[in-house]
Amino acid sequence: MSRLLFSRFAHYLDEIANHGSIRKAAEKLNVSASAINKQLISAEEEFGVTLFERLPRGMRLTSAGELLVNGYREWNKDLSRIKSEIEELKGLRRGEVKIASSQEAVPDFLPAVIARFTKDHPRIRNAIAVEDSDRVRQLVRDGGADFGLTFSPLPLPGVVVTRSADFHLIAMLPGDPHLERPDSISIDEFFKKPIIVPDTSSHLRDIVDIAAARMDIRFQPILTTNSLSLMRSMVREGCGFGVTAMPAGMPLAHEIGLHYARIADNDLPPMVLSLIVDPKRSLSMTSIIARRYFEKYFDEISLQNGKTSTNTFE
Repeated sequence: MSRLLFSRFAHYLDEIANHGSIRKAAEKLNVSASAINKQLISAEEEFGVTLFERLPRGMRLTSAGELLVNGYREWNKDLSRIKSEIEELKGLRRGEVKIASSQEAVPDFLPAVIARFTKDHPRIRNAIAVEDSDRVRQLVRDGGADFGLTFSPLPLPGVVVTRSADFHLIAMLPGDPHLERPDSISIDEFFKKPIIVPDTSSHLRDIVDIAAARMDIRFQPILTTNSLSLMRSMVREGCGFGVTAMPAGMPLAHEIGLHYARIADNDLPPMVLSLIVDPKRSLSMTSIIARRYFEKYFDEISLQNGKTSTNTFE
């Protein structure tokens, strides 16, 4: 029996089981009863078993018939699920992904992943809210974001972390083509310069404060701001040194007007960027596919850093 014929017969078989009668199944399917009966007899001969008991008042599945009908019904459920997922994938031609991100992830991490996603799915709208880390978690919990990127310290009640990666504090120096800048500086050298730092809404500031406290330094920044973009611009203008965060183990990519230098202090705690979701919410296939791009990028960072990616913990 060909696959097509078997699929048609299995449908007939299911209807006979539902109605307990070839005649009633034929009426439901708008097929002649003789045609259904002929296929049933042919199938029983091919399988070498009886699929129905012929009773005075109808038909009842045998054990072999039950196996066949249950198998068909499970297959039909899987087929329906697959069709539904295919329809959702077709929907990736449109739709929207809502992402909440800590501002520390905006300069480098976020654009790298969004660029990949939009290249593959140019018609998807990406709505990105840049917030402080605690607010990111709240947006995810409230449904204001499909998933989030946060530097909030663990644990994170109410959300699940699907990936995480260590980030290190990096010094931003004014770029000068006439000066040879170092690839690393000590934390002591950093604090001896005029510095521009984020305000307390940024987790970056927490790390700077920890570093100063360990060295018993009371630093006086020339500028404090809640805008990391402004800080970068002021460093580029030559007003002082700033700070940023980059994934551990990633090469430093310098920009026009900016030079990055690792802060050589092994005692500084790493910042942990976490990708978070609300486990109670069902996301669209569009959002799930977008999240997979981020998870893949986290995995790439972990490989470059020689570590295993941290997956799914509460």
